[in-house]
Formats: sequence, structure tokens, C-alpha cells
Amino acid sequence: MLGAFFMPWFSAQNLLLSGQFLHQFLGNPGDLRRFLPGSSGTAAEAQQLRLLVDVFPACGVLAILATFAGGLASAGRRVANVVLGLSGLVPLAGWGVGITRLPAGASAEIGLWLIALGSIAVLVGLAAEVLLPRHPHPS
Repeated sequence: MLGAFFMPWFSAQNLLLSGQFLHQFLGNPGDLRRFLPGSSGTAAEAQQLRLLVDVFPACGVLAILATFAGGLASAGRRVANVVLGLSGLVPLAGWGVGITRLPAGASAEIGLWLIALGSIAVLVGLAAEVLLPRHPHPS
């Protein structure tokens, strides 16, 4: 999910748009009105979209940290698993909503699919951690 931020998310009007580009682009609400004529282009709307764009790499970082914390310290494993679950569910839900609201004529690119697959991988890993029995390592 962290790497997907820098990859193309969708193409529209012969442009490839990445999360990094969208983060910068959404800093100016006037650009939003020009690119998405149906939107109101308010500063609040642009900030909400920018926050959504930034959630994906943030959840990727949280997933990495929670994986290390849960794997290295057994005392905080339950908290790490909760954080890991949220860091997989939140971007998957955001992806599910966002993929249906791409601009007219836009096509999804590899970055969007990587977000979904990364979220699913996090959740499958968490399910394996929680559901599969632990076997102690031989000494």
C-alpha cells in the first residue's frame, strides 16, 4: 500500500495520476473544479479527498509497524493484531468506495489494484496469525 502511493492509480484525459500527484493536486481546490467539473471544488472537499489519498500509505506504514510489533513482542500481540486488522480494512473500504467514483472515462491502473491486493494480503496474514495454531520452534 505504501508503494502504491507512487504508482499510477488511474488514467483520465490521457494522464496517469498517482497518489503522490493527487496529494499535491488536491492542495489547490481550483484545480479540483477544473479537473472534476461536477464537484463543488470547495477547500473542505479537496481536503477530504486529500485525506483519503493519504490514508492508503499511512495504513501501509501502520501495517508494517504492527507486523513487526506483533512478531517481536508477544505482550502487545493483541493490540498489534487490532491495528493490523484496521490497517487492512480501512484502505480496502476506501478503495471499494473510491473505485466506484473515478472520473468519467477514467480507467483503473496498477496502483489502485495494488492497494486492494495489499489490503487483502494484510487481512489474510492476520487471519493466518489468529486462526492457525502456533508450533514452538525446536531448540
